[in-house]
This record gives sequence, C-alpha cells and structure tokens, in this order.
Amino acid sequence: MKDYPKKHTEFSTRDIYLAAAIKESGLPILRVEGSTGRAIFVFKASEKIEEFIADYFNGELRANPRGLFETWKALKSMAFSRINDVR
Repeated sequence: MKDYPKKHTEFSTRDIYLAAAIKESGLPILRVEGSTGRAIFVFKASEKIEEFIADYFNGELRANPRGLFETWKALKSMAFSRINDVR
C-alpha cells in the first residue's frame, strides 16, 4: 500500500448515500457543513476511506440494510437542521 498524502486531512461529499455508507462502516463523521438542505458531510481522510469509496462505487460493499437506513435518516436530519458540529 502506498502512503496516504498528508496534505489531504479530510474527505467531504454532498452524496448522502455515500456518507451514510461511510458512517455505517464505522468511520466517524467529523462535521456537517453548509446551509439547510445543502449539506456537506466531512470525514477524516485515510487510505481506509479511499478503499471504502472504491468498493462503494464498484458495488462491492456489504451492509446491514436496517443500520444503513437508520444512518441515512440521521444524516438527512442533520442536513436539514443546520447542525454544523456532530463531534
């Protein structure tokens, strides 16, 4: 494995489905940015998250459907309630 670039300390996405899958995998969300309904979900960047994202887009992830749906609902609530710091 190559070393993860140190200059990238965070990974962010507007894709709530990807964010839910990342969070459900056990990687903690750092914060939610943006205005109501236009959220940006921010995670700590790492090689693990990059591999996870590749698996997500390649259709190679396995997840608990109930847990994934509950996580999606929680993130949706965060996006629409202007929560900016979820630590």
